Amino acid sequence: MKNRRLFWGLFGINFSITLGFGIADAFFSVYVISLGARGFLLGLPLGIYALSKIILSPFMGAGADLVGRRRFLLISISLYLIVSLSYLITSDLTFIVFIRLLQGAGCAMLRPVLVSLISECTPEDRRAEGMGKFDISFYGALSLGPVIGGILKDTFGFTGIFAMLALLCAVALVIAWACIPLCRLRTDKDASTVRPADMAPQAGMSGQYRTFTGLLAFIFGRACGISLLGAFLPVMLIERLHLSGTGAGMIIASSTVVMTLLLYPAGKLSDRAPRKWLIFSGGVIVSLFYFLIPSAPGFHQMLLICGGIGLFSVLSQPASSALLVEEGQRHGMGVTLGIFNAVLNLGFVAGPLIGAGIQSSAGLAMVFYAAGGIGLAACLIFFACVVTFSVVDRIQLFFKLFSPAGSYHLKMH
Repeated sequence: MKNRRLFWGLFGINFSITLGFGIADAFFSVYVISLGARGFLLGLPLGIYALSKIILSPFMGAGADLVGRRRFLLISISLYLIVSLSYLITSDLTFIVFIRLLQGAGCAMLRPVLVSLISECTPEDRRAEGMGKFDISFYGALSLGPVIGGILKDTFGFTGIFAMLALLCAVALVIAWACIPLCRLRTDKDASTVRPADMAPQAGMSGQYRTFTGLLAFIFGRACGISLLGAFLPVMLIERLHLSGTGAGMIIASSTVVMTLLLYPAGKLSDRAPRKWLIFSGGVIVSLFYFLIPSAPGFHQMLLICGGIGLFSVLSQPASSALLVEEGQRHGMGVTLGIFNAVLNLGFVAGPLIGAGIQSSAGLAMVFYAAGGIGLAACLIFFACVVTFSVVDRIQLFFKLFSPAGSYHLKMH
């Protein structure tokens, strides 16, 4: 790593924030129900959080480029700390809706800054390895959050959950002050060059944005699949397979645990293999696993399927993160990451809405078939935008270089 202190500081910030909100969000719906929320008032705090992330992410990403990343990072963590303290001092549902709006704004601010700073402190030829290692902070915290939250709820109630959230946000703020340097924005001239293996000649405006368009399609499909799985897999496990809460929890957690364990080696693989093919193949295989879920007869088969989803999801995760950073260097890091996060969150919102409509009209099994179909369609769009056109561009470049004019140009240089 170019700057180990910066990397591990960012790792600690991401782990603390993700763990804190992983603890709180796992029981947030239960919390608002305990305050008397029903119907519209139950869905409003959940929806306003997702909506604020979708709307604000592109603007916050561009703002990070203008204001400066260290300052933007400190503002976002401070906003998270205000949110966590607000949960401790109020039980008014109207105010909680406003708190969730602020939480969405903090989330929209944080992720683009973290990713752009990680790109600063990882060598270009080890970028996917660095992104894979960094994402352990997210998936590891996400695995621990519901477990720790359950213990805190049983022992101290919701006050204990929100107190732990505030403590973890304060820890993240201290780390940010201590470890994040006052660094200037990197200009296009300063930016690291992307790997030749993943570069293709760009022709015109449409060519410049083909890879980014493919990534947006891929991440939308992936987010839809993840949110559909999170919303409807517990229903399948408990109502259809009649599993215990412990058994269902083990299956739900298996995908995340596998990803956490394999992120680092998958990142190293992504620095040595063509990233675009890793993204495409991983996405296709995960989508095929979705089709198997309705036919799984019991605990062991379902555990194997969800473990397989984690295994092939991790194949594409560091590769897509590294490819996204390369696109950010081409088009502007903050705004690129902001748009990407907006599309990601749009997929997280669209998935459960699509699933609810399908379940009511066609049954629970069709929800997972739809998840697989959406995933395959997204992968095909990615293939058409990125892989196919890269091959065509390379063929065109070959003939251009070895044409008489191209040969003359090579001799002159």
